[in-house]
Amino acid sequence: MSSSSSEALQLKDIALIVSVSGVTTLNVFLSGALTVALPTIGKDLNFKQSDLQWPLNVYALSYGCLLLFFGRLGDIVGGRVLFLLGSIWFSLWSLATAFAPTSGSFIAFVAAMGLGAAANTPSGLGLFSASFPPGPKRNKAYGVLGAGQPLGFILGLILGGILAQSKATWRAVFYIQAGLGVFFVVLGFVFLIKQPSTPRYTKGLDWGGAILSAAGIGLLTYSLADSTTARKGWSTPQIPSLFASSILILISFVFYERYREAHGLSVLLPMKIWDKPGTKLSSVISIQFFVWWSFNTLTYYSTLYYQQVLLLDPLHTAVRFIPMTIAGILVNVFTGYAMNRAPGQPLILLGIMGSIIAPLIFALMDVHASYWATAFLVMIFVVGADVVYPAGNLHLSSVFDDDSQSLAGGLFNVASRLGTSLGLAVTSSIATATSKKFQHAHPELTLDAPDVLMAGFRSAAWTCFAVAVLSFAIALVGLRGIGIIGRSTNPAPIALKPTVAPEPPVT
Repeated sequence: MSSSSSEALQLKDIALIVSVSGVTTLNVFLSGALTVALPTIGKDLNFKQSDLQWPLNVYALSYGCLLLFFGRLGDIVGGRVLFLLGSIWFSLWSLATAFAPTSGSFIAFVAAMGLGAAANTPSGLGLFSASFPPGPKRNKAYGVLGAGQPLGFILGLILGGILAQSKATWRAVFYIQAGLGVFFVVLGFVFLIKQPSTPRYTKGLDWGGAILSAAGIGLLTYSLADSTTARKGWSTPQIPSLFASSILILISFVFYERYREAHGLSVLLPMKIWDKPGTKLSSVISIQFFVWWSFNTLTYYSTLYYQQVLLLDPLHTAVRFIPMTIAGILVNVFTGYAMNRAPGQPLILLGIMGSIIAPLIFALMDVHASYWATAFLVMIFVVGADVVYPAGNLHLSSVFDDDSQSLAGGLFNVASRLGTSLGLAVTSSIATATSKKFQHAHPELTLDAPDVLMAGFRSAAWTCFAVAVLSFAIALVGLRGIGIIGRSTNPAPIALKPTVAPEPPVT
């Protein structure tokens, strides 16, 4: 068989990619839909104003704190099983959300959806690694997966904007989400490869590590989310207390995992991978953390800019994100093509440059200028972050051993979630403080006046600019010698073997 024919995607390959990418796209679709539909949902279900952001917060909480747990579980029970179960769970709770009668039930159902997303995201990434050997097919799969992120978010924004303002009501968003979820599950049942009954990771599940990681990440996510909605922000007593507790728990998790690893016991996250010579794991995780901080925060403030400064309705706001969707798809297609041809460091640096340019334009733009001369350029350049997502995921798949591919996907997405949560918390605090200072200097203006808000939004953009520059510096120094990420000649995967004589599996 010629190399070109072996590199071509077959029907079963395409169906597998569509199934995995489609389900993970729905996870982002929900965030986009809630962003524009929450005011309408709040009125319909009698939300308190202070509770309006909690559907997004509880989704991020349940999703983020269980990614490592489900990543390791996917390596034990099999990526196919966990991917399908997680996707079915997500679809069922999507349908339940469409019938939510109260604000409390709505929040609970959205939190339940987060569990399904936490299960199918890392296991889906593990399936890509199991189904496609290193090379062009795997690169294309990760490129399509990355393209689904902006596509899902913008489709959620647009459909959420249209349906929240129509006779169909916001509930139709969740009917559509449930229907698409079922479709992708059926594709998965038919085309996902049957996996051996023997677990890939045979040492059992580290329940202590699972509890510590979930508690630490959960408290960290909760405290950061609460800091953006509490009236006194970080001055609210429970926020710094919970934040400090989460840090202590995560430090305990690291020492606990090191102890178990040294004694040959099962671990949730092997710590020796961070010290492995020849790998760039720490740099890739750090880059993803800061790039996603910049990307998601700037996207959030772009939404606020359209609605609170330009005073556009949700539908017209969503339409202005369409260029970002198109640009994001093109960037991911290009990245999927280039990953086995171009060295990884300049490719990632090129993507980060977009994350530097976009907030710079936002911080300096004239609000009275045309969309095409200002915000349009932000929408085009901000998707440079989409280079890092497939490239970083692909690198982790080469760093981790075959028995930990789902865990690799979980770890990468934890970095994305924590970068987003910390980014929004820190940037919101800076933006709010700047707006208050501006309003104090202009007492004739109210705190919600467009000029006052825009002063804070510009500070938010400068913060995103700063963390993007930091990410560029990490890539410049930390990715030297990474080589061509998408080739099978990368350093051998890290074998996560016990360092002492093996013992019976501990569960």
